[in-house]
Amino acid sequence: MTGQIVASLLKAVALFLDVWSWLIFIQSAFTIFARPKDKESKAVKLLSRMTEPVNGLFRRLLRRTGIYGMPVDISPMLSLIALWAFSRLLNQLAENLTGFPH
Repeated sequence: MTGQIVASLLKAVALFLDVWSWLIFIQSAFTIFARPKDKESKAVKLLSRMTEPVNGLFRRLLRRTGIYGMPVDISPMLSLIALWAFSRLLNQLAENLTGFPH
């Protein structure tokens, strides 16, 4: 019984990470394809605030390693890879606890 509860919590966190990765993807698409005046909209600012905790972590990491001066910001790509990998790990842990694939 406890294993099923923990597995459900792990799957809920994995789902949250999947939603967060979609927000990062959408925010990145906005920065690429939006017109300059669209970048000041409330929706784009909200997406930026929601995705900055993860993207900012990778920006700081890139700055420390000296790779940050690139012409393209690769922190969203690194964020997506990290979130997908962590989400996959949580789903695998949940499967191992319940014995059933998701």
